[in-house]
Amino acid sequence: MRVFNIGIIGYGGFGKFLHNAWNQMDHVQVTAISDLNASSFLHSDNVRFFTDWKQLIELPDIDVIAIVTEPSTHKMIAKACMDAGKHVLIEKPLAINIADAEEIIHCRDETGMVAVIDFIMRFNPLIHLIQTLTKQGVFGVLRRVDVENYAQDEQLPPEHWFWDPLRSGGILIEHAVHFIDIVHFISPAKLVAAHGFKHDRNPEQEDQIMANVLYEGGLFTTHYHSFARPGFFESTTIKLSYDIADIELHGWIPLWANINVLVNENTKSAILSNPLFKSKSIVPILQATDESRPKGWGISSTSLETNKDEVRSGGLIYQADEILTGTFRLPGSKQEVYADCVRSSLADVLSKIENTSHELLAPLESGLRSLEVAVLATDSARNC
Repeated sequence: MRVFNIGIIGYGGFGKFLHNAWNQMDHVQVTAISDLNASSFLHSDNVRFFTDWKQLIELPDIDVIAIVTEPSTHKMIAKACMDAGKHVLIEKPLAINIADAEEIIHCRDETGMVAVIDFIMRFNPLIHLIQTLTKQGVFGVLRRVDVENYAQDEQLPPEHWFWDPLRSGGILIEHAVHFIDIVHFISPAKLVAAHGFKHDRNPEQEDQIMANVLYEGGLFTTHYHSFARPGFFESTTIKLSYDIADIELHGWIPLWANINVLVNENTKSAILSNPLFKSKSIVPILQATDESRPKGWGISSTSLETNKDEVRSGGLIYQADEILTGTFRLPGSKQEVYADCVRSSLADVLSKIENTSHELLAPLESGLRSLEVAVLATDSARNC
């Protein structure tokens, strides 16, 4: 693979994180950065700095540009980059409204440039493992997802662009799209409806919001996001309820997950053979306690007769004879996993550039789907 020259537009905290992570990659070098505060950065002989991003995209040697600016600017910058013959990696959200997102996709199609959204969760090995096991049917049908995200606002003063819906779109659009996309990635289904509720701290700060979403097949999801608590209480949990499994992921960048699943010999082997899994217990179903009926509850004469290795859920019959509990856990710290994810995201872009038949893991269409849900729920919340 040849060496690719990378430009970064927007050099805040995440832009710097990308730079540091990508510096550790072979065949990659960050050679140009644009930021309004570029004059205040420590300059390097190997990196050119610009205060005007339009100067950066005119550089003939830049191959890929990462767009890490305010969401409202994504359409303008992404289209200009692709029109200038540059491949792009766009930080979420794809845009703050559907029309802008569709314009970006149309520009990609017209120019033939490689363009992706930086949905790094798709490159998290834990998320990828759960998606794989879901597709294999190990957990049965996914019926319910509950996301609870408590974030600090100590670094977001009232005048920050984050609070301005004309610049960020609001919490669901700017932030929750990551988690909405996790649902779409793990268990794709057609959207039926999305509704929302919100709370305003004051007329300028919309600090709590919730989206309730229904998909075809009966998947219900809830996304609650709060930017209103001290950093000491910052936490994220993602609960996945399947027909025959409960999974709870922990962390904004999920590093571990508790799992409780009904298994047979084949599905048990698929889980136990994974190096990320640590078993806690394996209990035969006939020895397990069923809390759905109090002690002494009689069996109805209309109860269905089932085999001892069959479990009914959601109108389906699953073969299972044991209950397996345990933990999936990634090695490494949050920062290490996060850095690996952004490196994998860029590597995916480079693979597509070198091989047009390569299938991107986070195409722009995934950004549009997530945005559609966020926009519907945001509009509902603001109009109720």
